[in-house]
Amino acid sequence: MDLKNDTILLHPLTEKDAAVYYQLYCERADEQPFLPDETPWAFTTRILNLCNCLFTIRLRDRPEIIIGDCALHDWNQKNKEIEIGGSLFKAYQGKGYMQSTFTLLMEYAGKHYQAKKIIGKTQADNNHAIRLVEKLGFQKEKEEGNVVMLSKAL
Repeated sequence: MDLKNDTILLHPLTEKDAAVYYQLYCERADEQPFLPDETPWAFTTRILNLCNCLFTIRLRDRPEIIIGDCALHDWNQKNKEIEIGGSLFKAYQGKGYMQSTFTLLMEYAGKHYQAKKIIGKTQADNNHAIRLVEKLGFQKEKEEGNVVMLSKAL
């Protein structure tokens, strides 16, 4: 099922997107999430299995181009909490696409999971991510080591 607004199209990630998805995370030199000798297909399959839902981010007027990914994961049904995350290729950062993406994804979490709380975790020095979620109404909950946890009630 696709999610969309005027700018963004979120399309479920599939194994056929593996090469582009792998490249997205190759671009993040500070954070290499790959296992030793992991192929793009194996990486994509592993991450798909870790997420409740995982979408490619595409521009609504250029749906053939993947510009990033976003996910909901670690669903806690008892507490009605789910974690949100995402990444964009560098060429698409700073243009408001992730803010639009997270807005869509939070709406989906509320409707599909009946989530009452969205959690975001990032590195303490990732000021761009922290500012983004604060603009969306997230509040800092705690900081452990180099990881900051922020949350928003839905």
